[in-house]
Amino acid sequence: MAVAQTRPFRLSPNRRFEIAPRMDEPAMAAAVARRLAPPASLPSKGFGFPPAVVWTDAGDDILLHLSSLRVVLRSGLIVVSVDLECDQTGRESLVMPFSVAANRDQAGLLAVTEELPRGNGLLVGRWGKLIQDAVWSALLAIVQDYAGRLNKIAFGMAAEHGVLSLHVADPAEASLLQRSVLQARALPTDPT
Repeated sequence: MAVAQTRPFRLSPNRRFEIAPRMDEPAMAAAVARRLAPPASLPSKGFGFPPAVVWTDAGDDILLHLSSLRVVLRSGLIVVSVDLECDQTGRESLVMPFSVAANRDQAGLLAVTEELPRGNGLLVGRWGKLIQDAVWSALLAIVQDYAGRLNKIAFGMAAEHGVLSLHVADPAEASLLQRSVLQARALPTDPT
């Protein structure tokens, strides 16, 4: 098994590959996995999963089995699981649910999640926040990459059963929306 060494959160803009406006669960899993690996470890052709990678943080190492990464999409919910391995725990899964917009909602690039992922307490305590933040950054990067390819602004993502829809806006539309929101916030409210 090829193992690459990296530090968490090193998301590179050089990881571009074709992203569709609607992605199914396997495509999402591969896209997230590719953003958690160093560029040198990515398969040279296709959209396959990168090999396992070692993350090092403050002298501690963890092996991420990126080929185990799975994404489940339900109405307003993205669930990501990935296997991690260390000497103390062996191979264990961490599961991260992200509550996002459903297809009819316009919540934008917001998500609500649990404080820490679900899984083995030792892994969650040491690596949970790092992996959860990295996965969320990868999800945001997918939308931003798609928007950048179209010369637009990332506007949101919406999950439905088995499909994640990516939403983008023209810069002029986004500016108009921003002004409308700011004007709505400035309106006085009636306390009655």
